[in-house]
Amino acid sequence: MSKRRSSEGKGESPRDKAVAKALQPGQPLPDPENLSDVLKIFPKDALEQRPLFAFFTAGRVWVTVLIAMYVTIHSPWYLLPFAWLFLGTAATGLFVVGHDCAHQSFNKDRTVNEIVGTLCMSPLLFPYSGWEVTHNNHHAHANNLDRDHLWKPLRADELAKMSTLQKYLTYYMYGPIFFESSMIHHAYHYVLPFVTSKARQAILRSIACCLIFGGFTLYTLSFYGSLFKLYVMPFLVFQFWLSTFTYFHHRNPRGAGWKENDEWTKVYGSLYATVHVGFPAWVEYLTLDINWHLPHHVSALIPWYNLRRCTHALFQAYGNRLSTDEFSWELWKETTTSCHVYDKEKGYVSMWDLWQ
Repeated sequence: MSKRRSSEGKGESPRDKAVAKALQPGQPLPDPENLSDVLKIFPKDALEQRPLFAFFTAGRVWVTVLIAMYVTIHSPWYLLPFAWLFLGTAATGLFVVGHDCAHQSFNKDRTVNEIVGTLCMSPLLFPYSGWEVTHNNHHAHANNLDRDHLWKPLRADELAKMSTLQKYLTYYMYGPIFFESSMIHHAYHYVLPFVTSKARQAILRSIACCLIFGGFTLYTLSFYGSLFKLYVMPFLVFQFWLSTFTYFHHRNPRGAGWKENDEWTKVYGSLYATVHVGFPAWVEYLTLDINWHLPHHVSALIPWYNLRRCTHALFQAYGNRLSTDEFSWELWKETTTSCHVYDKEKGYVSMWDLWQ
């Protein structure tokens, strides 16, 4: 990409003029130099918050969770798998509300965001402030092979150093049961205050809230049935969706892939390497369109209710240069069994192909 040229005319650079021209029907849009160029193609109100609607949505999510809990309590054994799926997916909506709070896209008041985010995440035993710290690192370095921690593939030299046992464990943690390995990341937030000084007081406060509100949730549910039925199984569904969204957005056999730090740019990681994956409509409704992920990586300040319009704007502007896919068994099987190691020349390679 060329270096930015100085502005001319009425304070408008040649690139700004090219973007304005390209937004006319039938005109190609030039590659953006930075994310601020991408923001120009979004609707003007893309970053605008609607506090009343946000609180209404948070309330709607809580009501849905309570309805799903009622259904689970009263479901006969043969309908429990469907009830668990309903409750776990609805609970993921609670996490998404907390997710917007952590990005300050729920409300302009940071204190309001922390209160709402903590109330939504604590019943899921997720420390709000700790997750805010680790997740923002992912946004700063998406698909950076040297710096992004989220679902980063292996390198061939890393695989070569592993014992046979390590290779088998890594295969399953990186592949078929990747969603269960996310619970290790979940638990990591409880030790975060001891490994970093960043936001330590806020993280400790969030952990205390998790222990209080999470404990209250478990205690209350114990009066209505076994915790295995009412919490453990829906919690596993929640973990499934939580990891599935990010996994397939950033690891895809036909996506642009990963780059090392010296070749990586924010535009590449956020726009070209992140994959838009479509999910069933009922999942998208219960999880507040969090899978409409491309605009979220362009700017995490975009509220969930503006993600669809911004995604359409991105595909209108850069369509054939962006990656998209549909969630399916075929995608699941292909990604989990072959996208383990990343090579600069070959792209994704299965661990089995490099196993010596």
